Amino acid sequence: MRWLLVVAATLAVALCLVGGVLIFASRQEEHSQEPSLEPLANSLKQRIDDLLGGSNLPESTVELSVMRSELDSEVARVKYLAVRLGGSAVAKHPATGATTDLIAEIPVENRKSFIDAVTDGFKDLPEPSPTDSSTMCIVTVQIKVQG
Repeated sequence: MRWLLVVAATLAVALCLVGGVLIFASRQEEHSQEPSLEPLANSLKQRIDDLLGGSNLPESTVELSVMRSELDSEVARVKYLAVRLGGSAVAKHPATGATTDLIAEIPVENRKSFIDAVTDGFKDLPEPSPTDSSTMCIVTVQIKVQG
């Protein structure tokens, strides 16, 4: 009689273990997909734009290609143009050296002039007016190194 009780207990434990493994495996399949953070990122970007008042400003990216020997002078030129038009620019030099990103903050009124000057080289730039609005926009300049 006692051995019958031991066999029944062993079977009960084995069934519980198999059931637990099956339940665990089925839940892992449900959670194997990582949640998408894109809706959260879009919501945060919209909220920040609303708070900063820049929701209607387009984000611009300008791409340039230069020889490796001209990279430093091109970065300095883009920074100069940003300052000349009443803004500023900072550069992030990558460890690999393939692409250098500059982020320029420019008054909205001078956005087109800045983009034209960056893409077309030096030309007559308008003097920034002290009466212009203080609304700024971001222009990203990507300088790709050739050769």
